[in-house]
Amino acid sequence: MPSIPEGLDPTIQTREILFEADVHSVTPFLKVATVSHNGGAHKTFACDEGASLGGLGSAPTPIMYFSAALAF
Repeated sequence: MPSIPEGLDPTIQTREILFEADVHSVTPFLKVATVSHNGGAHKTFACDEGASLGGLGSAPTPIMYFSAALAF
């Protein structure tokens, strides 16, 4: 019999989720972030504004990440 994944187990009453973010400014608008989940699963991504706002347009804008997060 397959076990129930922890995230779907109805007997678990509380959960703790820990995210850590380490963000570095490369330029005034270009930022590089490394995010970890519970000390592992490190993911690195960049965020930049478009040229019309003074950025380089080299990465998704902050509002793009925010919009995607709402969709999930």
